[in-house]
Amino acid sequence: MTIDTMRQIRGETGGSAPWWRRVRNALAAILGEAARRRRVRRTRIDLAGLTASQLRDIGLTQRQADAEIRRSLFLAIDRTVSPK
Repeated sequence: MTIDTMRQIRGETGGSAPWWRRVRNALAAILGEAARRRRVRRTRIDLAGLTASQLRDIGLTQRQADAEIRRSLFLAIDRTVSPK
């Protein structure tokens, strides 16, 4: 058995990574995306609770804030009815 054959068996070649590493990377990507989506959703919820003067403080107009809030599929928040 040559050194190259042993490296191939162990998955140390320059080719594809071992199956467990590919699975681990895929799970890390999925979990990372889920965390990002939670942060975006939480930010939009917080944005929905800001008053007009608070929006001015961060440099947004009411229209811009409403447009960002509406981008979320599951946030049907009417700012005039349910302010934070």
